[in-house]
Amino acid sequence: MSSKPLLALRKTLLLLGPLSFCIFAVTVYLAASSNPWWDFFKDAFSDLGSPRAVNPWIFNAGLMIMGAILLLYSIGILWSADSKLEDFACGMLFVSGIFLFLIGYFPEGTKPHTFVSTWFYLQSFMASTLLGVALLVKREIWWGFTLLVLGASPVPLELLIEQLIGWPSVAAEELAGALFIEAGAATASIYYLRGESKRKQ
Repeated sequence: MSSKPLLALRKTLLLLGPLSFCIFAVTVYLAASSNPWWDFFKDAFSDLGSPRAVNPWIFNAGLMIMGAILLLYSIGILWSADSKLEDFACGMLFVSGIFLFLIGYFPEGTKPHTFVSTWFYLQSFMASTLLGVALLVKREIWWGFTLLVLGASPVPLELLIEQLIGWPSVAAEELAGALFIEAGAATASIYYLRGESKRKQ
């Protein structure tokens, strides 16, 4: 039987996923304020952490903080999960948190940057897709289908938009991917928080 402090801790961890996007917004605002040359419609977010940026540590530290938060969030979902497939999805989400941390540790201009940036997005999408499949197996149809779509659709949509009209900037493309990740995190948080509310205290 769960104690109240443990239940409160689980709920807190489950709120961290959606919270990370708020930290991202604040990080971008502070970094962009220090770099008035930066243009959302011309540049990439990573430019704010590059050697040519003023105070690049603002953006890079923000990414590392978000990475740490995502690690804790994945542990929160793992704590609330009850199937091996969900556990595996949590492992993939944990790895995506590591990649997000590494984006800040290896900012634009360093050799590993492109690799860790790309795999953060791909790993996050795969985690959402697999978590959706895990919930569908549990017959949680609405929640599973939503997570499946949010995880499986970003890459095909990105390629389609690129072919049809093109992206106005790398930042716009990155933001679109981040919004899918945020929507997936919010969906998973709501689902598991509903489950936590039903636990006997």
